[in-house]
Parts: sequence; structure tokens; C-alpha cells
Amino acid sequence: MIRKGYFDLPVGQLHYGTAGDGGPRIVLLHESPLSNRIYFDVASQIALWGQVLLPDTPGYGQSTALTSSATLVDYAANLIAGIKQWSGEQQVIIGGIHTGASLAVEIANQAPELCGGLFLIGLPTYTDEMRESRIKTYAPSIELQADGSHAIWAWDRYRKMWPTAPLEHIQLAVADLYYNLERYNWAYLQAFKYRAELAIKNVKCPIMMSAAEGEFLYEGTKELAQQEGLPFHSFPGEDWQGQVSLRNPDELDLALKLFAESL
Repeated sequence: MIRKGYFDLPVGQLHYGTAGDGGPRIVLLHESPLSNRIYFDVASQIALWGQVLLPDTPGYGQSTALTSSATLVDYAANLIAGIKQWSGEQQVIIGGIHTGASLAVEIANQAPELCGGLFLIGLPTYTDEMRESRIKTYAPSIELQADGSHAIWAWDRYRKMWPTAPLEHIQLAVADLYYNLERYNWAYLQAFKYRAELAIKNVKCPIMMSAAEGEFLYEGTKELAQQEGLPFHSFPGEDWQGQVSLRNPDELDLALKLFAESL
């Protein structure tokens, strides 16, 4: 069972889910512009051997928003405050997908004493050209339209991004985007600016790099792992775009358990 609650922070509230009552402490950070719901299936399995925290990134799900100019450094600082309330400042393993992976790296930079390990899925690494293109075109601001075209835009966006995903997964993603439509791209844009490939060099704890075989971040994540001498786990899924937690919770659960046991 996923238990839900809020941490009080100076900027508002951080919404979270938890599962499990003992064992290794795992924190899972979601991709933009989704919510902690992408982890509910795997969290129920982790609860059999560990305890897991699923925060909604500020401004997503049901967490209080920051500002449009807040950087990934600011997002990470607020997540750290919530994680410390949950863990009693004891070490945790932090996992993250896409934006969540970048946030995990930044948390490890800001609070190295908190991080016992990082499990990164599809870490964003871009050339300067890719970075500029993503900032300009990937996540445009969207306004409500009387004819509902904004709703069709969101559905079409995920049908193109996740072409073979079950419709239930498309619906989950679209609903999360709708819920915070006016700011869905805030963390996206900051994640494109964040230089995870540089920040990861300062991380002191053990790191496991991973990605789904078909996602656009696969090659960059694998190459960075090789450059930094880090282990790399390849999730099967040649037709995926990174929805590991939704489409293969069994393997993600096993990979996280093995990583936790190795520390």
C-alpha cells in the first residue's frame, strides 16, 4: 500500500508517497512533467525488502510550485529538505529517471552526507546543439483553448513519444501534464540547462548508470558511464522511451535490490 502525505517546507508543501517499514531507504525521483505515480507498482515490490519515498518534484503532482526561474539547484534543495524529514538525516539510495536522474546527481552534490548511492535511469546528457534545440522546441508553453486543442496536443505528444506504450500509461502521463499544464515545462527547461555530465564528476557515493535500450538518452548515458568508469545496466525495451518503472517494474525492482545489496 502507498501511504501519502506532505512535508512542510518554507516554500509550501512537498507531496509524497511511502511504502515499506524497514530495510534500505530508497528515494525515487520522477521524470518531468509527471508525478510519483509512475513508481507506484515498483514501490509496492520494493516494500517487501526496503522502504521507499516517492516525492512529487516541486510544481508537479501535488507539490507546491517554485517559480518559473527556479533552477535544478533550487528543486534539489527542496527535495533534500523533504528527504531529511523522512530519513532522519540517515543515508538513502536515490534513484531517478530523466529529470529525476539529474536531480539525484544534484542532491548528491549538495548533500553528499545524505547519499549512500545513486541509481540513474536515462541521465540527460546533451551536446550544446541538442541542448539549445531542446530549450527552444521540446517543451513549449501551452495555453488553454476553448476548442480543447490543448488537450489533443497533450495526447498526441505522448502518443508520439511513447508509441508502443499501453493506453493506460498514456492516460497517466497526459493526466499528470494536464494537472500542472501552466508550468509543465518549468523543470523540463531547467533540466536541459543542467550539466549533469559535469556535476556527476563530483559525486562521492557509488553510482549505477542505466537506461532502456530504445530511449533517446541510452547512448549518452552509456557513453558517460564508460567515460567515468561506472557500471551500466541495460533495461530491455527497444521500442521504449524510458518508461522502465511503468513497463518493467519487476526488473527495476530487482536491479535496485541488487544495487542496494552491493553497497
